[in-house]
Amino acid sequence: MKKPKIIAILGPTASGKTGLALQVAKKLNGEVINADSRTIYQEMNIGTAKPVFKRGQVVDDVLHWGFDLVSPDQHFQAYNFKEFAESKIADILERGKLPIIAGGTGLYIQGLVDNFDFEGDKAVEPKFEVLQIGILVNREELYKRTDDRVDQMIASGLVDEVRSLKEKYGCSVKSMTGIGYRQICQFLNGEVSLAEAIRIIKRDSRHYAKRQMTWFKRDDRIKWIKDSKEAMELIEKFLK
Repeated sequence: MKKPKIIAILGPTASGKTGLALQVAKKLNGEVINADSRTIYQEMNIGTAKPVFKRGQVVDDVLHWGFDLVSPDQHFQAYNFKEFAESKIADILERGKLPIIAGGTGLYIQGLVDNFDFEGDKAVEPKFEVLQIGILVNREELYKRTDDRVDQMIASGLVDEVRSLKEKYGCSVKSMTGIGYRQICQFLNGEVSLAEAIRIIKRDSRHYAKRQMTWFKRDDRIKWIKDSKEAMELIEKFLK
């Protein structure tokens, strides 16, 4: 039986995944499923660089799924994402639209693409035919974007966001150990200055981007592109 076709757009933090996914969705009547292990948390908006939703989870008339799924003190694992994404993919396909996975959490994406059985049996047939598109960004440019994003988060109120979350959930829950939240917690606890916290966030964000690329580079099925024109050409060929 013919497998449904889906698109996965991936890459490191600040590489432009969200923008490209939105562009593809608008052109090809698609909906976006977020594959990011940080934006699944409610109330964690600035430090996770969530899109700004004007109504529901719609950006430029495109539905986005996978945001704000659990509270910061709840657990959410890769198998939870797989179950959620498969359900949404079925719904999107049923409505005659194109499912587009977009994110940077490698295990979320690979678990879905390869139909991981997280109970232990890896010999499972994939459910979907997937075109994986990776966004290539020059390292210096990527690091500059990462630093700029951190500065924007601080300017947008990251410290106040973390202070509010700390009062409600403390700093030891898993969600608060993520980059940005952990370091601002250290600042709020008087362990480091704000300037030092910001420096460490930038450093750790760059290291995280490097780890993401190491993960994705292991998969030779990923088609690496430099711009949206290349992406659209690959997608239109894949969907024929």
